Amino acid sequence: MKYRFFALCASLLLPSAAISETYLGQQVIEVSFLVDGGKTITLPMTKTGAMPIENDDYKIEGAGFNISLDQSVPEKSTLDWAFSFVAKKPGKLKHVSVEQVESDGRLTLLVKDEAPALNAKSNWVGHAAPKAAAKDVSPWLYSREDTTLMFKFTITTESGSSVTMYQPSVFSSKTKKMLLFAMGIRD
Repeated sequence: MKYRFFALCASLLLPSAAISETYLGQQVIEVSFLVDGGKTITLPMTKTGAMPIENDDYKIEGAGFNISLDQSVPEKSTLDWAFSFVAKKPGKLKHVSVEQVESDGRLTLLVKDEAPALNAKSNWVGHAAPKAAAKDVSPWLYSREDTTLMFKFTITTESGSSVTMYQPSVFSSKTKKMLLFAMGIRD
């Protein structure tokens, strides 16, 4: 029997610097991240996880995953990354890519949309090809600690302008444990 779950970001993070604003009732902190090319960026977070990153043109609305569970054969469960953003201004898109920024700074391409389209609400949605939810393919899912993954969105318009945005996603140890249990994997 197969089931589908969608996981978004939530976790407890250690603050690097507190700032005075709040988001969804939580104090906002600034957290530093190493991204591609060895560059360090600082992004707003809360103790419950990542905030949606936005600028004047776009707001990232989703960086999570769907998981198709196969309880009879857990190794056949699959993980499918799903991403979304909203365009705040009208315009046509030429190219959208989403890459995972690995801990060593390498980039792994997850989505390459050469014909991106915005829906009636100005949202773009993209999905990565499903991959095994197995320990050797997705080891972070099996770790007992909270996991923060970083995603690099590159959005190019038909006029040729390009924007790069980094969106962290935090997956709590509780969420991961629940998913593994649903897959039939018991520790």
